[in-house]
Amino acid sequence: MAEQTKSSGEHHHHHHHHMDGASKFKRKSLMAIQRRKKIEKWLFRALILVAILMAIAVVVVYTIK
Repeated sequence: MAEQTKSSGEHHHHHHHHMDGASKFKRKSLMAIQRRKKIEKWLFRALILVAILMAIAVVVVYTIK
């Protein structure tokens, strides 16, 4: 019975931490870096796709002759 009282008496309090200006700046900076990396990755993929399509177009144009 003593164990039940002890285990049920333990509480986990969730504290809401307020961010100061430095923490907000850091979080925004990290999010901007992640966003930039994603944009760069997708732009690179789009560039590769355009290059492949252009190569196919060149092959098609020169084989139609």
